Amino acid sequence: MTDAIGLVRQFFDSWREGAGAVNRSFYDHFTPETVWDNVGLARTTGPHEAVAFLRRGEELRQRDAIRVDLLSIAQDGNKILTERIDYLLGKDGEVQNVIPVMGILEIADEKITAWREYFDITPFRPPAGSTA
Repeated sequence: MTDAIGLVRQFFDSWREGAGAVNRSFYDHFTPETVWDNVGLARTTGPHEAVAFLRRGEELRQRDAIRVDLLSIAQDGNKILTERIDYLLGKDGEVQNVIPVMGILEIADEKITAWREYFDITPFRPPAGSTA
């Protein structure tokens, strides 16, 4: 088996290089069948759906890069568990959102085949009474 922890670190590290690098990382690391489940928010299959989901966020919030502080990482077979803080950065480099996240990624043949993330989705919901 590949260095699964190293693969996951590489995946997250590339995000700080900007939106293009974030999007490329999904094409580089996902299979066409990879399910990315942002529990309670969205579920995508394959890199094309994942990138489309990310682009909606870029447009809505003018987000550019994501800085990830990986607090903990552990491996159980082909599963990599992560605790991290994601900092969503605007095009000016300013932090727009700070999101504590727990996640589990499944790895096979040097690709992410499944990814489930658990975090507070409140900042991503429209305000009460809004029509958005």
